[in-house]
Amino acid sequence: MRTLRERLIWWSLIRFLHAARRGLARDPTPTRVRHDMARFERRLSAQMDYRRSAPVDLGDCTGEWIETSPEAGRVILYLHGGAFVAASPYTHGLLLAKLCRVAGARGLYVDYRLAPEHPFPAAGDDCLAGYRYLLDQGIAPARIVIAGDSAGGNLTVGTALRARDLGLPLPAALVAISPVLDATFSGDSVQRNDGLDPLFRASVFIALADQYVPPQRRRDPDVSPLFADLTGLPPSLVIVGSSELLLDDSVRFASRAANVTLQVWHDMPHVFPAMHGLPEAERAVRVMGEYIAARTPLPAAANPGTDQHARC
Repeated sequence: MRTLRERLIWWSLIRFLHAARRGLARDPTPTRVRHDMARFERRLSAQMDYRRSAPVDLGDCTGEWIETSPEAGRVILYLHGGAFVAASPYTHGLLLAKLCRVAGARGLYVDYRLAPEHPFPAAGDDCLAGYRYLLDQGIAPARIVIAGDSAGGNLTVGTALRARDLGLPLPAALVAISPVLDATFSGDSVQRNDGLDPLFRASVFIALADQYVPPQRRRDPDVSPLFADLTGLPPSLVIVGSSELLLDDSVRFASRAANVTLQVWHDMPHVFPAMHGLPEAERAVRVMGEYIAARTPLPAAANPGTDQHARC
């Protein structure tokens, strides 16, 4: 049972998400998404307690290091969400910093190019450039985990698939939070949870997808990883809320790819681990950080555990 403080945090969060849902339903545009993400970022401004590096040149975009333990031997390549049209560097930087603290890692945040100014495949190209940058720096792939949320979850799986197809060494693991993996939105939960998801209505998805990729490309494996050959991917942890429109993207991915640990968190909203102050968010961050540490053992660390499907 939640404490009074936790209930107030939950009430405030749901109120904020419902307001964002109404606004997006009326105006499903990049401008609206960027506005709402900026508002959410301002709510977290007092919690920014991590170091950010100067911009790192990744070619057509930049990145920045998020450091909580500079001597750490692990690296998290983080690919942010935002429907491919928006970014919230402080929000995702704070989430990445928390993951780094738990995992004992440094994080590289990729500020990839956004649609509609830079439609598909710009974002995927930039994320692959971020992974190549880490390899070029001499960081062993066995010490790298690619992680991302929502659209960034799409790019997480997509970057690993492209690395595999190019013959690059693969990272040790993937972590995807509420990933969008099917740009045709054919999962049953898109309709089943319409009205239950506190952030999105189903009608919003198509409008935003149009900003990123034309309809005739939606089944392209580089756009919708669920339609790709998923063999040979690294072990993956997927975390999603039970009330999400995108729930079935995660469920289908876990059923089609090998070595996937799927956690469905009861009644949690889209990308809930980024909702700092929520107890479930803090627990999810610990789950993800410990998974990352287990998959990237340093010389003195214990062997990683085995995968299992879980429901929380």
